[in-house]
Amino acid sequence: MFTRPLLLLMAFFSFTAVSGLSFAAEDTAKAQQVIETSSEQIKQTLKQPEYQNDFGKATQFVDGIVTQFVDMPRVSMLVLGKNIRKTTPEQRQRFMKEFKILLVRTYTKAFVEYKNWSVTFSPYNDEQNDRKTLVKTLVHQPGQQPVNISYRMLLNKNGEWKVYDIIIEGISLVTNYRSSFNQDIAQTGSIEGVIQTLIDKNTKTRL
Repeated sequence: MFTRPLLLLMAFFSFTAVSGLSFAAEDTAKAQQVIETSSEQIKQTLKQPEYQNDFGKATQFVDGIVTQFVDMPRVSMLVLGKNIRKTTPEQRQRFMKEFKILLVRTYTKAFVEYKNWSVTFSPYNDEQNDRKTLVKTLVHQPGQQPVNISYRMLLNKNGEWKVYDIIIEGISLVTNYRSSFNQDIAQTGSIEGVIQTLIDKNTKTRL
């Protein structure tokens, strides 16, 4: 997918949500604040021996964060794009489940393997949209060039900031997966092939 997939998405799950009923522009700055705080929390947690030596426990930790703080229904909808019209509700649920498993397991491995990463933040720049914002970061890894990662975040109706896309060195995670899945669906004529491919990949990661 990317040249350095494990490093490039090191910060994918380094976020949290923040509650608040006000949609004032200054509230959008909280998106950056909570990303900064939770990035450090994730780094400190997953470098502990009990997580380093137990991939299942590390995966469970990351999965819990994703469940709470990523808008997976929105991510899945955006990834499927126009193909969502060709799917049933049951297929969409199965796709979302397997897609989430793939992301969680792939990037839990990244967190565990890369122990000395750090994140710095670009100056906050409000986009004049009270419900959407873009948080820009740099992920640093010793011996490698910093990686530009930007988070697209949405303030939902419950007053929670949630991530729905990231842009890595100018490449959107959503757009990249959408392009790949579009090709697969075009070849097979159905999302079933994509779901089965995800199941197969996820089964291998369990071994």
